[in-house]
Amino acid sequence: MLAALYLVLWLGPQTMPGRGLFFVHVGLFMLWQPFVQGERRLSWSTLLGLSGFVLLAGAFLQGWMMVFWIMVLAGIVGGKVLLFGTRASRLFYLLALAFLVMALLLLAAPMAVAQARPPQAILWLGQAALPLILLTMALLPTSKEAEATHEVVDFVYSLFIFLLLAVLMLGSLAAMLLFGSGYVEALLQTLLVTGAVLLLLGLAANPRTGISGIGGLISRYLLSIGLPVERWLEALANLASREEDPRTFIEQACAEIAQSLPWVKGGEWSTGSSMGRFGVTEGRRLEFSQGGMVLVLYTQHVLSPTLIWHYNLLAQLLAQFHADKVRALALKQLSYMQAIHETGARLTHDVKNLLQSLNALCSAGTERGAESSPEYQSLLRRQLPAISERLADTLAKLNAPQGFDEVHRVPAADWWQDQRRRMVTLQWIRFKGQAILGGELPAEVFNGVIDNLVRNLVEKHLLKPELRVDVELKRSDGGFELTVCDDGSAMPDPVASRLFLGPVSSESGYGIGLYHAARYAAAAGYRLELAENRDGRVCFRLAPAS
Repeated sequence: MLAALYLVLWLGPQTMPGRGLFFVHVGLFMLWQPFVQGERRLSWSTLLGLSGFVLLAGAFLQGWMMVFWIMVLAGIVGGKVLLFGTRASRLFYLLALAFLVMALLLLAAPMAVAQARPPQAILWLGQAALPLILLTMALLPTSKEAEATHEVVDFVYSLFIFLLLAVLMLGSLAAMLLFGSGYVEALLQTLLVTGAVLLLLGLAANPRTGISGIGGLISRYLLSIGLPVERWLEALANLASREEDPRTFIEQACAEIAQSLPWVKGGEWSTGSSMGRFGVTEGRRLEFSQGGMVLVLYTQHVLSPTLIWHYNLLAQLLAQFHADKVRALALKQLSYMQAIHETGARLTHDVKNLLQSLNALCSAGTERGAESSPEYQSLLRRQLPAISERLADTLAKLNAPQGFDEVHRVPAADWWQDQRRRMVTLQWIRFKGQAILGGELPAEVFNGVIDNLVRNLVEKHLLKPELRVDVELKRSDGGFELTVCDDGSAMPDPVASRLFLGPVSSESGYGIGLYHAARYAAAAGYRLELAENRDGRVCFRLAPAS
């Protein structure tokens, strides 16, 4: 293609061979052009229109038309230079750009303007240098990247190179007319002034002195296209912080769109479960679908692709905020259901513990002579009021849950004596306590922990009758410390590592009871932990959280 262009300039565009070669050049350009894919078939109407344009241009081909055409080619080639990563491809297009610039300044410009004729020596040098550039391009190795890369053109760079060449040509002609300079002198003067202006513009865009320069303003404008995006985003953030309901949030946010963003008359929105309208639903219709939200905007005029991209970004932000509101509402509902579940599970274990105490009384009542036994009567007098009181507390918590600051506290000495009397029938459990226990402790927390531990130890005792358990209560800094130890086998490491993190299953029965007891203890300011876990020494400790 470039070789055909060189022959046209060498023979002259007014000659018949030159015009014929120009048709060849245009045909080769159609094979190379980077705008339409090569496998695409042109329609007959497009082909006829293109053929008519080429014939008309060839019939009236002039020097100024060649100048304009070469500037267009230089813009297209220059827009492809920065899109290649390999050195060979970039060098190939840089040489092509140099060829077009030299052909424009040395061969095409004198054809368009008679006064713009360089000296004969420079003209011969250009005519000899251009074929050498073509030969160098032909000898460059073919790059795989150049073969696999899709044909694309950077429009901004192409426009910049086209305008730069136009300034160079017109500036040279203006210098020749104003100062009476020769073509070469005028060209050098224009290059010097253009370079100085570009240098000043570069310094103004990036001063490197702590000031953003006009480059920041240009980037800000290109990103916003003059839209009041910052104001809308600020309103959206404020609305998100004060509004929790997803439907109300999206209604007010869409109403803000119609008021703040230009060219938007109104729109519609839909989130699957709800929908609504805002503003005037007339005009050009644009639909944006982001996640589960569909936003339709009606504008006064047809929007450019850049504006459509910006509105799509705003719709994406709105959908993200709405999705966060939906997730927050779902999380709130899940937290409420989790609280109900944990409360029910904890109260269920309280009822199971009470049932265990009743079963112990019933078991003692089935023994021979229990009805007339003074010990059994004394046991009933002690246990039945305690069971009744605990059942009343459980029903009260079920009807009106209490906070942990209102938890029922009892004297530590009374609670300790009550536990010893309640488990007097379990001869394999030994109680060790300080002589004097002053102060009060949270009864619900300690009852839940000791009941769950004793129930698990009962099942463990059935498997190992020689099991012995030590229960100790002592006063520590900040509260009381309860320790329950047995001389049985250690728990497996997988069970011990997840004991208080969630429900676990094992043969000895450790599971959801200890999990809820640990959570209830943590909420009341205590910590339930597995202090020791080895064969012959398995200890649980309930102590104030540090």
